[in-house]
Amino acid sequence: KASKPFSKEMDIDTASIQPVVVDTGSKQEEGSEENKAKDEKTNTVGQFLQLVATFFGGFVVAFINGWLLTVVMTSCIPLLVLFGAMMSMVITKSSSSGQTAYSKAATVVEQTIGSIRTVASFTGEKQAIAKYDQSLIDAYKTVVKEALASGLGFGSLYFVVIASYGLAVWFGGKMIIEKDYTGGEVVTIIFAVLTGSM
Repeated sequence: KASKPFSKEMDIDTASIQPVVVDTGSKQEEGSEENKAKDEKTNTVGQFLQLVATFFGGFVVAFINGWLLTVVMTSCIPLLVLFGAMMSMVITKSSSSGQTAYSKAATVVEQTIGSIRTVASFTGEKQAIAKYDQSLIDAYKTVVKEALASGLGFGSLYFVVIASYGLAVWFGGKMIIEKDYTGGEVVTIIFAVLTGSM
């Protein structure tokens, strides 16, 4: 006589069944997130210390080698800071508006695909395509403006850097002739100031 697998004869004591606990490793994930945060803080502190040491070290070396040329080159630092800050603000603003324009295009696609039956029933495919094309044109215009702003920003920043090099070389040549500086001192001062100021 064949027995049925789940017949009344099988008596299972449900009270003796223990729940199985599966460790998903959430504590390990929390630990790795904490480690990432600590690593980021360590990297940030380390980078800050490196930049501060480069700034002060560059100017100490420059002032030791020739204070007059260092003071002349220091006059270019406000322009570097000004153009760098302006470039950063313009790029951040235009990048944000570019993301907004692409988001609008994505919203048009999402709404159209989400309600494709309604769009098709009212023969609105051409309208949806036209709306998407217009949002892509807006995104394209925004990206072109961003590229133009980025190009002008980098161009003006590097113009100030190269003009600073030109001023330093011209004034350094004058110091070689008039104040008995050497070529090595002039080059050391130029690189120390420009490295320290960046």
